Amino acid sequence: MSTYYRPRTPLKLDDVREIEEFDVVEDGNDWGFHRVELDPKTDEIEKECFLSVETNSKGYVIDVYRHGQNDVDDIFPYIKSEFGVSFISEEEVNYSNYRDEETKVYLLKFEDGSTCYRTKSEDDSGVVTLFTNIDKMETNLYDPKDKDKQNAEIIDETSTIEEIPFNSIQHLKDSLCRWLDDVVEKHGSDKEVSSEVEDGKLQFMIHDVFLSNPEDKGKGEHYLMTVEQV
Repeated sequence: MSTYYRPRTPLKLDDVREIEEFDVVEDGNDWGFHRVELDPKTDEIEKECFLSVETNSKGYVIDVYRHGQNDVDDIFPYIKSEFGVSFISEEEVNYSNYRDEETKVYLLKFEDGSTCYRTKSEDDSGVVTLFTNIDKMETNLYDPKDKDKQNAEIIDETSTIEEIPFNSIQHLKDSLCRWLDDVVEKHGSDKEVSSEVEDGKLQFMIHDVFLSNPEDKGKGEHYLMTVEQV
């Protein structure tokens, strides 16, 4: 089995190379995060983790996925500690909202209604998606090189973010100020916010925002907002 992840905030691959706890290695036409733990007594490999990584044309990490028993907890905490970047899993409802326009990852839907993610990198390698629906005792198959032996279709991935039309800059400013005032009033002013400007776009990442009682969830949500002049 595999699981797909996307960074919640911009993450440059070249920056990740600075982390000493794991290596950035070539993985075919893409990249990988590779970490090896050695037994201090025997110097033999005690544990190993490899995550496949895909980047966009600007060198930013846009998709990370693991296969088999590889554990993202062996690598992701180091990225979080060094750069403050966390990752969202395909199993979370907002996963599609973090989709980069250059992503190679796409969604498959099978005849029994089940879905899974794949990447065009796997298509190029001839990797076959195969799993069994135990409840219906049906086999789901997707073979990129033999379309007669599959029962899946590719589904366009869409964002769940609602668009809010603003009539003017003042309208946008008033809306943002009201929202920020509400957050400060309800949850205090110590919430983490990061921002950057790239290609004329101003991006805000608001961390640890609670939409309900924090005690119910244990942790907050992350929200990315992009402001662009068009």
